[in-house]
Amino acid sequence: MTDSERKVYRIVFNHNHIKDQNTKYNNLLKFTGKTPRELDEVLDALLEKKLIWWDKDKSKDVALKEK
Repeated sequence: MTDSERKVYRIVFNHNHIKDQNTKYNNLLKFTGKTPRELDEVLDALLEKKLIWWDKDKSKDVALKEK
């Protein structure tokens, strides 16, 4: 896992466990300082590793994948 992937995953993880809600895409942009293209690449990588759930076309919410 790259540093960018780890950072985004930790934000989603902490947001889910502390606030008990999904993370908004716009909040991830703000928290990471990444461009939408960079963030999309990181989220796609996390999707491939099956760590998160994110449907780019329907929702801008990012959620942890249930294990």
